[in-house]
Formats: sequence, structure tokens, C-alpha cells
Amino acid sequence: MTRDRPGEVVDRWQILVKLGALAVTSPVIVSWGDEGSNDAGFGRGGTGRGGTGLGRASTSSAGAGDASTSSAGTGGGGVGAGGAGGGSADAIDPSIFANGARCHLTATDIEAPFFIDDSEIPNDINLFRSDLRDGHRGCELRLYLRLLDGRNDGEPIPDAEVYIWHCDADGRYSGFNNQAPSAPYTGAFERAPEHLDRFCRGVQLTDRNGIVGFTSIWPGWDGARPIHVHLVARINGQTTRLITTQLYFDAELSRQVARAEPAYAGSSTNIPASSLNPPGDGPAMPRMQYSPGLVTGILNIIVDRA
Repeated sequence: MTRDRPGEVVDRWQILVKLGALAVTSPVIVSWGDEGSNDAGFGRGGTGRGGTGLGRASTSSAGAGDASTSSAGTGGGGVGAGGAGGGSADAIDPSIFANGARCHLTATDIEAPFFIDDSEIPNDINLFRSDLRDGHRGCELRLYLRLLDGRNDGEPIPDAEVYIWHCDADGRYSGFNNQAPSAPYTGAFERAPEHLDRFCRGVQLTDRNGIVGFTSIWPGWDGARPIHVHLVARINGQTTRLITTQLYFDAELSRQVARAEPAYAGSSTNIPASSLNPPGDGPAMPRMQYSPGLVTGILNIIVDRA
């Protein structure tokens, strides 16, 4: 894997900020170890239910909107406010992912009950898309993710399906009944057929640099769990998953967003401490930045590709 010198990384980050690609205020948090670290970065060992797919693997699009497009971009108009990517393949600059010289495997986590496999539901809403908001209120969240092969010197993994899903600002997941965000979920593990909403969930294909981008909203809190985003990935057309995990966020950042953003401010004084603090066993945590109305997260996801 090509490594940038520290000065080059800072300069490129600053250039992207000046171009409006990233919003910058809060501290940097990374899931890659510093050079010389001996921490292997393994997390909780759950790999979820397995499953037979993430979405409609027959499409060749990683673009937003209609899945019939052949573009590998993730939106329109660059890496700025117009979307999560550009109008052509490899539109997201890989240099924004540059970190320490030593790759660590990204922590795995359980799938949890709110997974919906698009490919198993005939005539369902197509989940291949980059904008997941579906009109729901909340602070805009942009996630830029790069999938890397931990067995092959951190080489990018192209043409992989990356599926993320999370609750909305009110702590509710799309497609499920009997949700009470203030209490742990006790409903069915499978989706409710009568619920056709699919907000805050979607799939993208990685480009040749292993990169995907999503635009969503900052998650609320549900069941006193840490604020999180679910993620699974697999090679397009295959059934074996590369990783099942959950992304977590720094407590101070979560507190700042909840207090400042209108969609969360009304209940921000009632956030359980357990919803602010990420797990303490080395979870996957994107590098985060926040400015009013926008949270940006960047994460290298390193998998043990068999």
C-alpha cells in the first residue's frame, strides 16, 4: 500500500477542506494504529447471521438513484455538499483516507435485529443508492468508507457491496414494528412485510480504490445502546461476507451534535450515558468532523479476506 508522508497527508486534508469537501471542527478519531503499535485491533467476534445477500447484486451501479446507471460514482458534483462523490468512477480522492503506516483489522460486531436483505424481497425498494435520507429530518451525515484487504498488504477491494443501516433521529429503524427507542428492542428479528419504508439504509459498490460514499442523517439513540451505524460487506455476487460490524462515535461529538442540531435538541438532555459512550473494546470508529448541519466520517475498513 502506498504510504504518504505526514506532511503530505495534512496538506491534502487542508486542500479538501478549502474545496468544501470536508467540514472540520471536532477531534480526529481513527481506527488505524499509530506506527509502531502492536495492537492487532481485533474486536468482538460476532459475524452476524450470515445471510444470502446484501442487496440486488445484479446491478453494476455504485451511483445514486437509478440502479441502471453504470457509473461508479456516488453522487453528483465532487466530494462536497452536492453529494458523496462525483459523476465518474473513483471520484472520491483516496488521499483523504491516509493515516498511520500500520493497518489493523477492523473490529467485527453482531448484525443485530434490523437487517433487511433487499435481494430476498421481490419488488422492494432498490437499496442500491448513496442518499439514504428519504426526507427524514436530522443533521446531514456523510460517510466515506474504504475497504482494504488485510491479507494483501492493505490493497483496496473493488466491486464489493457495502451495506449500511441505522436508526433515524427519533431512534427508529425502517421496516420494523414495535419499536420503543427508549427501551431495548424486543420485537421480531425479521422485517414487518407491511412496512415498506427503507430510510437510513442502502448499498454501494466500491470503486477501484475500494471506496464508497453515503449521505444520510446523524443517528438518534435507541434502547440505551451507543449511537451506531451497522455495516456489512461482501464481494458483489458472492454470499460470504467480508465483515459484519457496527461503527461507533466519540461521546463528545455525539453530545455536541445532539445539543446543537434541532432534530435532536428536544431530547438531548435525556440521552442515556450508555448511548453516548462507545464500547470500550476497540470498536470501529470513523475519523469524524462536525460543523453546524453536517457531520463527516472517514474510515478505512480492513478485513481478513480469506
